[in-house]
Amino acid sequence: MVDFFAQQQDFAQDSKRLLAYAQLCNVFYERELKLLAEFDLEPPRLSKRLAALPFYIKRAAESLLSLENPLQLDTQNGTWSGKQKRRNPAEKLTDEQIATWLDRYAQIGLIVPVLINDNGITWYRLDCIDAISEGKLRLNEHGWFGLDGACIDNPNKRIVKANKETMTAACCGHSWIGGDITFPRTLTLRELLLSSTINWANLHKPLKIPH
Repeated sequence: MVDFFAQQQDFAQDSKRLLAYAQLCNVFYERELKLLAEFDLEPPRLSKRLAALPFYIKRAAESLLSLENPLQLDTQNGTWSGKQKRRNPAEKLTDEQIATWLDRYAQIGLIVPVLINDNGITWYRLDCIDAISEGKLRLNEHGWFGLDGACIDNPNKRIVKANKETMTAACCGHSWIGGDITFPRTLTLRELLLSSTINWANLHKPLKIPH
């Protein structure tokens, strides 16, 4: 006997997921096309970026919808949502805690939060370790850092210990100005892709992704 109720539930779930997927793709396209319009790219480079866009947008939408995540996904705006702390959570971390954590857990593929301080405004960027050499580590986007977390080329950037509070802040774009909360920043498509590979069950290890 056909279970029509179960079929209706499955259809409703599939329809809801398809709607969420479409919303994410739309907002990502709008966002990325706006960014490309602001860049003065040479035609060959622009053509290459546009050709790659569908792949990365679809991948991001699929990954975000598949991730088991403690945060809420806002599909209409293409953002993660989580409660923002009144104070930057990195303020509770000591230099020793950050250095000990990196010395113990730094490995290729690990997603880390990078704290940025620019003219009194602080926020996080998600990045990934792609090389470790002679007491230093390299992030895919932000370059070389010491194992104490300090950026070698920019004193306004620092890796901090990944915990639920700092990773939530990084994923949600939480920002502070002075000691007060300010408007959240929008994550780049690259950061959203990284957010879909965070191992929330164990932030000290990269997520094993089945092939």
